[in-house]
Amino acid sequence: MEELKKETGITTSTISHNLSNMEKKSITSKIGEKYILSPIGNIITCNLIENIKTAGVINKFQKFWLKHDLSSIPPEYIKKMGDLYNSSLVESESGAIYKPHETYSQLLLKSKYIKGVSPILSSKFLELFQNMIMKKDDITIELLLTQDVINQIIEGIDFEKLKYLNDSMSEGKLKLGVLDDDVKIGLTITDKYLSLGLFHEYGDYDHTKDLISDDRDAVAWGNNLFKYYQGRSEEFKL
Repeated sequence: MEELKKETGITTSTISHNLSNMEKKSITSKIGEKYILSPIGNIITCNLIENIKTAGVINKFQKFWLKHDLSSIPPEYIKKMGDLYNSSLVESESGAIYKPHETYSQLLLKSKYIKGVSPILSSKFLELFQNMIMKKDDITIELLLTQDVINQIIEGIDFEKLKYLNDSMSEGKLKLGVLDDDVKIGLTITDKYLSLGLFHEYGDYDHTKDLISDDRDAVAWGNNLFKYYQGRSEEFKL
């Protein structure tokens, strides 16, 4: 009781009254002088913690979620969005409109492996990936792209780059998977970072906002979402 009083700042009588009510509802029990959570209490607590974390993420990054398309994040991952709390929202600013792009590029350059899900892919990032493969012997890049993006890549590169692409895939440095064209999310996970981008609710990809994190829970959330899409992709071979 003294520990609870010190931790909460609530009077002994108030704590005792509340514990008594929770014990009647089988949420807590008392063993000697100690109060413990019952199995039901543990279930309630775990769900309450998740709800608090999720509410925190909603409030902290409200402008990131509002007016954006969340349809490509399955419900089971929406429920775990509290794992993204220790993230940062990088936004375009006056005089620094490419800030999300530049921050994202810096994250990639620090990485040993890269996993990505995207229905878009710019030529700048294609060049960045190519340079990373050329300069880093231990780099591994795995991209899950839509068929439309795959077609654009194949049609837009010359024979020499196409051969290099094939060699990189043969060496295991680059892996490509093909996804359904209705994917509306930009997800990147590295050995250290998570990057999440969204589409406008009724439009194109929002290049002005990027949610990034080096938090272990956030990176794990991203890895699990990547595995979800990996299981729905087909391996691409030239």
